[in-house]
Amino acid sequence: MNRKYLVDTTTHEYLCVALKKGQEWTPNNQKSLASFMGSRPAKNEADFALLSGEFNDNSFFETWIRNGTNFLFQY
Repeated sequence: MNRKYLVDTTTHEYLCVALKKGQEWTPNNQKSLASFMGSRPAKNEADFALLSGEFNDNSFFETWIRNGTNFLFQY
């Protein structure tokens, strides 16, 4: 299954914001999105940015979790 994530590379927290079911994307964790965005410690800095991307489960694990991003905010 593919998922769309927002990743804060500063705090190593991430949030899955959409799931792909068939050809359609379904929003996910929308109740947590506002608090996730509001709780970023560097959000007022000029160069602040969140990484976003579409990953399948294995690719996300290999790219982020195995390589040092080990804080699970909400899956």
